[in-house]
Amino acid sequence: MSAGETPVTGDPSRRVVGVSVGESHTLALTGDGRVYSWGRGTLGRLGTGDEEDVPSPAPVVFDNSSEGAKRLRS
Repeated sequence: MSAGETPVTGDPSRRVVGVSVGESHTLALTGDGRVYSWGRGTLGRLGTGDEEDVPSPAPVVFDNSSEGAKRLRS
């Protein structure tokens, strides 16, 4: 480790491995496959189930049921 570097601690599967940004929202993907979002919730873009603004990372809940999959294909 070089001088000035901070050691990385914690569960490696929970580290952010990908980030995507929109005009007014952000999504982060962790190593264990979880997705978090924050920013403006207009039009449900945060995936939290409503249109509320979220100031800090909140988990995105996916509907993996067969009914949810049918709605997505419709």
